Amino acid sequence: MDNEQSTPRNLDPSADLRHALEWRMEQRLNSLERLTDAKLANLTTKIDAQAAQVGLALAAADKAVTKAEIATEKRFESVNEFRQTLSDQTKTFIARVEFEVVRESHAGQITELASRLDKLDGKGVGLNAGWVYLVGGLTVAATLVGLVMAFA
Repeated sequence: MDNEQSTPRNLDPSADLRHALEWRMEQRLNSLERLTDAKLANLTTKIDAQAAQVGLALAAADKAVTKAEIATEKRFESVNEFRQTLSDQTKTFIARVEFEVVRESHAGQITELASRLDKLDGKGVGLNAGWVYLVGGLTVAATLVGLVMAFA
C-alpha cells in the first residue's frame, strides 16, 4: 500500500498494519484540512458578500435619511414662510379696540346722515304735496271760472 517507503517491507505484520493506519490517518487529515480550507474560503466569500450588501444597504439608508432631512427642511421653510406671512398680516391688521372706536364713530355719522335724509325726504314730500294742492286749487278755480263764464 505504501509506495513511498524506501525500506523493504518488514516481515512483522503489526508494522505493516501500523504503517497502513498512519497512511490512512494522514490521508484523512489531509482530506479534512482541504475540506476545512474550502469551507473557510466559502465562509470568507459569503462574509465578504454580506459585508458588501450591508455596505450598499447602509449607503441606501444614508441616502434615504438625507432625502428625508431635505424634505423636512423644505417643509419647515414653507411653515416658516407661512408664519412670517401671518406675522406680517398681524402687523397690518387694525386692533379690535381701534376698530370699535372707528365703528362707533361711523355708526354715529350714519345715524346723523339718515336723519338728514329723512328731513330732506320730508321737505320734498311736503313741497310735492304743496304743488299738488296748488295745481288742484288752480284746477278747481279754473273750472269754477269756466262754469261761471259758461253760465254768465
